[in-house]
Amino acid sequence: MTTPSECANCSGRCVSAAAANAAIRRLVAGRTVWTPEALAELDRLRAVWREAVARELTRAA
Repeated sequence: MTTPSECANCSGRCVSAAAANAAIRRLVAGRTVWTPEALAELDRLRAVWREAVARELTRAA
């Protein structure tokens, strides 16, 4: 399974949408306070997820 730190080491092209989604879920699990750094990481992980979804949809078409 891909961790957020593993996602940090790639442009998003090396992870699946499911792995990116799992990283997002781990980041937000139980969080009640959002620091600017955590919000930036969430934005980055969302971008990785969007890229992976688009790539997988293109392959499926």
